[in-house]
Amino acid sequence: MAGHIKVKYLSHSGFMIEYKNTVLIFDYYPDPHDNKELDAKIIDLSGLKDKKVLVFSSHRHPDHFNPVILSWKNELNDIEYYFSSDIPKKYHHEFVCLLRPYQTYEDEGIRIQTLKSTDEGVAFLVSFSGITVYHAGDLNWWHWNDESKAANNDMAARFKHEISLLKDVNIDIAFLAADPRQEDAELWGLNWFMEHVNVKTVFPMHFWDDYSIMDRIKSQAQKKPGLKKVRLISKRGEVFNVPIT
Repeated sequence: MAGHIKVKYLSHSGFMIEYKNTVLIFDYYPDPHDNKELDAKIIDLSGLKDKKVLVFSSHRHPDHFNPVILSWKNELNDIEYYFSSDIPKKYHHEFVCLLRPYQTYEDEGIRIQTLKSTDEGVAFLVSFSGITVYHAGDLNWWHWNDESKAANNDMAARFKHEISLLKDVNIDIAFLAADPRQEDAELWGLNWFMEHVNVKTVFPMHFWDDYSIMDRIKSQAQKKPGLKKVRLISKRGEVFNVPIT
């Protein structure tokens, strides 16, 4: 298989993936400063009218779900919505597919599987046109220095269990949390995932516009060559062309 997957960083945990005639949009999070002009340039709906668009929201937190995405149905010809079932019921429209943890959904060449988040909602594993994309949502190793040892041990066990379910999956692109608020544990989840899952390319997310974490990833890659699979992000709207190998 040859070609490229186009990946655009939207903001926070939001990404747009385009391959062939299909577009995936995960966890759209508009500009936190309400810069509508900037948002319009980052997602140009007029350019998606001839595409099959799949919109995913991993859970109800406002930095992962914004109801504005439902208005896109008025502008796009072929759009589908896949929401975690924890998203408020007032958004459970008949055209929205609700997914709980550990579900599999298949339709017209698209296969969607879910894992259980270690926080809220689900993670998505999406396969289409011969490629597989993983978006973690808030499924992460949420180790906090001010938590009890018991709580952190429980978190570690739950995270590792979920990731173990992917051990036999070949993933082309994974979007993984790397949260600077976790201090020395900010990359624990990302590192564990990369050490235990067959993944070709990784994008960090959930870093709250703190791009300094990219420097720390680059620095750690000197000792952990596997981290060279991580694409470093420098701004909202940045576009990457990921080769299919």
